[in-house]
Amino acid sequence: MKTLSDNELVIAVKGGDTRAFDALFMRWYPQVKRFILSIIKDPAISEDLAQTVFIKVWNARGMLSPEKSLRNYLLVLSRNAVLDVLRSKQYLLRKDTPEAPLEISSSEQSNYRAEYMETYSSIMKIVSAMPPQRQAVFKMSRFQSKSAREIADSLGLSVRTVEKHLELAMKDLRRSLN
Repeated sequence: MKTLSDNELVIAVKGGDTRAFDALFMRWYPQVKRFILSIIKDPAISEDLAQTVFIKVWNARGMLSPEKSLRNYLLVLSRNAVLDVLRSKQYLLRKDTPEAPLEISSSEQSNYRAEYMETYSSIMKIVSAMPPQRQAVFKMSRFQSKSAREIADSLGLSVRTVEKHLELAMKDLRRSLN
């Protein structure tokens, strides 16, 4: 399995081959973990998120595309996992009800806020440079959690056009963030 290309591994994983998944995991886990660690700066959280990324890969194996870059797919999943954690940390930092006491120090809170704001600011800068329609599609998808069908209906576009805008938006983000 170690001699197979990424494309061959993806095809095998897509078919449910657990040995191929193990080989894919062994090949890419260190890079995914390093990428996450470069943003989060917490080894334990980085390890958890890297494992979560591969769980998502396995669970969505039927949707894998051998024609597309596995590296980019893994980095997008990793970045999204990081953003989810940063968003949840931001939520925890804002919530000051007695039912949910914060168990992180104020310096950690400051670090999470700074990381979140830096990442959010970078993403918003990239998004604001996108063409208006791509920007609208991206914001509706990522910030309002609307489906491609809902976005298409509300903007009077085809679902395929919406999907293409999302694909191009993610390409813009990948290019700019890497």
